[in-house]
Amino acid sequence: MYWTAPAKVYLRQGFAVSLTNPKVILFFVAFFPLFLRPDSPPLTLAVMMAHVTLISLLYQAGLVLVGNAIAGKLKALPFARKVATRLAGIALVGFGLKLAASNR
Repeated sequence: MYWTAPAKVYLRQGFAVSLTNPKVILFFVAFFPLFLRPDSPPLTLAVMMAHVTLISLLYQAGLVLVGNAIAGKLKALPFARKVATRLAGIALVGFGLKLAASNR
């Protein structure tokens, strides 16, 4: 059966994944120096990183909370899972056909 965990479980998992993801560190190291003057203090980079991190945290927390609320409401509709599964299957088959057609 379909089970939804509390939102804070997903938030904690997402936070842990973000902290351990090397792509995030590479993004900060590669992207932010483009917007810094060579004589800017290190605090400038830290403030920029903090802003992006906070915005990302708020956005992802919102996604988790809204997604969890929608999943909780859809749990009451037994046909919703079947419809969602079929739509996802149709989308994947469509993407596969498009990819196969574009490789010719």
